[in-house]
Amino acid sequence: MSLAGVLGAGLIALVASFIISDGTASTSTLYCVSNPSSSRILTLNSSTPHAKCFRVQGGIFIDVLEEIPDTSEGIRSLDGYVLPGLIDGHGHILQYGEMLESVWLYGAESIAEVRRRIKKFLKKHQGEGYGSHDKWIRGIGWDQKYFGGIMPTAKELREDPSLSDLYIMLDRVDVHCVLTSQKVLDLLADPLPEAPPGGVIITDPGPGVFCDNAMDAIIYPLAPKPDVAQKTRWFHTAMAELNKVGIVGIGDAGMRPDDVSILESMVEKDELTIRIDVMLECAERNTYCPEETKGLKLLNSPDGMGADMLMLGGVKLFADGALGSWGAALLEPYSDKPETNGTMLINETALTSVVKVWFDAGFQVNIHAIGDRANRAAVDSFENVLGPDCEGCNEARRLRIEHAQIIASFSSAHPNDQKRISKMGIIPSIQPTHATSDMAYALSRLDTDRLANSAYRMRSLFPSSSIPSTYPGPVLGSDFPVEPPNPFHGMYAAVTRLNPATGESPAGEGGWHPEEKLSVEQALLGFTRNAAYGWFKEGRLGAIEKGMWADWVVIDKDISADLGKGLRDLVVRETWVGGRRVFPLNKKVVEESWIDRASAAGWEFLESAATWARGIGREDL
Repeated sequence: MSLAGVLGAGLIALVASFIISDGTASTSTLYCVSNPSSSRILTLNSSTPHAKCFRVQGGIFIDVLEEIPDTSEGIRSLDGYVLPGLIDGHGHILQYGEMLESVWLYGAESIAEVRRRIKKFLKKHQGEGYGSHDKWIRGIGWDQKYFGGIMPTAKELREDPSLSDLYIMLDRVDVHCVLTSQKVLDLLADPLPEAPPGGVIITDPGPGVFCDNAMDAIIYPLAPKPDVAQKTRWFHTAMAELNKVGIVGIGDAGMRPDDVSILESMVEKDELTIRIDVMLECAERNTYCPEETKGLKLLNSPDGMGADMLMLGGVKLFADGALGSWGAALLEPYSDKPETNGTMLINETALTSVVKVWFDAGFQVNIHAIGDRANRAAVDSFENVLGPDCEGCNEARRLRIEHAQIIASFSSAHPNDQKRISKMGIIPSIQPTHATSDMAYALSRLDTDRLANSAYRMRSLFPSSSIPSTYPGPVLGSDFPVEPPNPFHGMYAAVTRLNPATGESPAGEGGWHPEEKLSVEQALLGFTRNAAYGWFKEGRLGAIEKGMWADWVVIDKDISADLGKGLRDLVVRETWVGGRRVFPLNKKVVEESWIDRASAAGWEFLESAATWARGIGREDL
């Protein structure tokens, strides 16, 4: 059996530094589309919008050619349509890797189905210790909308005797609440402690669910902590999956300094296959933590480490929770739960203070804000540091609102925060599939006026003649693992306002609030040039252009075909980062490189690698 077969296909991601990499050599490599009569390279460069070839050297595009040159040099063929590499502006790579090794609960339509999936997971991992005090069962994706709108309880989990003595913690689909088993509740005081400010403990119809600051302060400290090896595996597993859908870069929206240090070690070993722009998150959310971050090498390399594979994206703060769990902070009560306006995770005065201290320390600040009260607080805090007369002055600092989901507009009884965002040039970082996932219940949460004029804006947040701005347009992403990471599904949702999983919407085939549809070009810009702008890297990535990083993706069809509806079924054939092909992997090159590394490092290295392969269940490949 070949060495690659022994170690398993999942291991290949670990040695991506040995994949096809002609473009990183000292000599240049010419790449051309294999069928110039039908396929093309879409560059997103206005001076040369379409091309047939480009040259790469040292991981950089050194030339872009409109026609195939008459040359005797070897040409590397690109079989399909070529786009600039795609950037997910907002995701969570470590959590995604963990999710890929957890119980998949998306679409579970009953608690009985949740229990069934847990038992299926346990059967697959029999004998591995899941459910013990030191190795909890983790899962993600449940949604109470499938349970009659009622939050689940620990009691419902233990109705199956085989689960009654297990430690279980399951994330809601938005990752803003967790459902815990009775064994976890038994670790807490009786009666349950009071929820901290910004947190909610659900007790009706029974205990088990903790949301926002309550899960952070009460449940997470009790959970077993994964070690460095386990987290490293999650990073590799996640990168391999993201490369498969054409992603060359992600904005990681909140990572603890200890986890950033793992990435620093990985980038020094040339193990990253995705450019990662990290937003730092303190161990205690919404605080200033220079003592936690001072040891990071990344702080001394603000432009990036390891050929710009790891970059610093500032700091992440959290204003509120999520709409689905009634945690988004609203200016007016929820329509379907009038006793609450949602949850501010930090009050407005404190948010303004912590924004100022990070801003003054020179950091880009990114604020999670979903409800219109939270977005108001974010805009107010940014205006406090940018100045009340700011018109486009944010271009120098690129302060961002992550999600920007419900923003008070001209038609409401409140000041026009959408216009304030555009005036200052605050960057909205939006996830189009949030709209198409939430549209099933958004009307019940919000009244007609808020939904029609304030919620899930996309097109109206692009600069226009009526509302000009200095930023090029919203940064787009997925918020994986909350939503699947496929950027073409995100584009489909933005262009059609239909659910990419079903092709449907409550408003029919015309799409949900179609006035906010984006063009295919706008959607593509959101995942390329706009995302690069959000990283201060508009001159380095986001287009196929001379002098930019050689990141590109090869797909099977013209992206603009069928008014964007074809995006739903589009297939990624190849993904390239810095002139290296990261998907699909060249197994022969990987195998030979492993032999070379084994000779240098000894068989102990191979044994640990084989253990890693077994750990993700791929030793049979």
